[in-house]
Amino acid sequence: MDKKEFASGVFNYLHLVGLYLNKKTASDFKVDDSNISFYVGLSKHHSLMAIFYKALKSTKADISEDNLKKLEEYYLSNVRKSALFAKERKDIYKFLNDNQIDFLPLKGIVIKDFYLDPDTREFADNDILFTASKDKLVKEFFVKKGYKVETFRRGNHDVYQKKPFFNFEMHRDLFAEREDGRAFSTYFKDYLKNSSIKDGYEHYLNKEDFYIYFLAHAFKHFDNSGCGIRTLIDFYLYLKNNELDFDYINKELEMIGLLDFSNKLSSLSIKVFDEEELDEEEIEMLLFIASSGTYGTLANSVAKGVKEKGRFRYLMRRIFPPMSFYKTAYPRLYKTKVLIPVAWFMRLFRIIFKNPKRATAEIKLISKTKKEKKSD
Repeated sequence: MDKKEFASGVFNYLHLVGLYLNKKTASDFKVDDSNISFYVGLSKHHSLMAIFYKALKSTKADISEDNLKKLEEYYLSNVRKSALFAKERKDIYKFLNDNQIDFLPLKGIVIKDFYLDPDTREFADNDILFTASKDKLVKEFFVKKGYKVETFRRGNHDVYQKKPFFNFEMHRDLFAEREDGRAFSTYFKDYLKNSSIKDGYEHYLNKEDFYIYFLAHAFKHFDNSGCGIRTLIDFYLYLKNNELDFDYINKELEMIGLLDFSNKLSSLSIKVFDEEELDEEEIEMLLFIASSGTYGTLANSVAKGVKEKGRFRYLMRRIFPPMSFYKTAYPRLYKTKVLIPVAWFMRLFRIIFKNPKRATAEIKLISKTKKEKKSD
């Protein structure tokens, strides 16, 4: 599929989603054998299968009962997944409250409530910020519940997973220092302490602070490997359902260098789903987002790195990250600088044996990608 065909398919898809988000019917949208594979593929790539089903059904778009039934099965499986995640969260919240551990639900846990149907907001994990000094107690709780400890005290969040699909990221901080190209970790350091109490030890962010954090998180993905259509939907619904103090928001965003990104992303999300005309820059941004998928792509990440540093420097940085990386990923070794070489071998071991396919794919992409030449 060439760029023109891809763009046409994306705009048709977004037209349907926009109709659904604005509670309108579709008189001109048809799904048949000629386009269903594209729409389903795009939906899967962006974690939008559930919302695609609801959009088709709610707008009364033209689709066969057989195809609609297949999509309904996916939607119902997501309803079940959402219900089971909600039950797990209830248990986790009770434990945190009972043990007087301050916590703050993040991202999808919050944004799903702005969807017409919260069960259409898909997610791979649940993110919760908590008092890091109680991490051992939290770890014991998850282990007793049958969770596998994927990471602990490596980075800015601990990861706990349990079959069939449970995945909880317990955040010590909102941003790790190695992601701190724009002082994010410093700015967001006291977000939990400064947030308001909702109930017991559960905190919540006011509307403006949630927007600032959610935008910074979206930028992290967009700037590294890309972010997807779901992000546009998130921002569209948040902006449509909240009256925000943008004098305060813009002042804060200017401090962390995100004001321009906020203006572009918020404007794009509104224009796309209100079906306003886009300029050339906005079209390019939209197509980048549409090609990136939910969490971006490895190809985007490699292309950005090689463009900025060149192939050799990018490869060396991937093998031997800066010291800020070891501070969060290998804190014990970081304290004794002479042990940093041990961290090199531990990191290489994890890369080679834990995710060899990704490592191989990244090396191939590095070899194919050329550094962009600067014009005189």
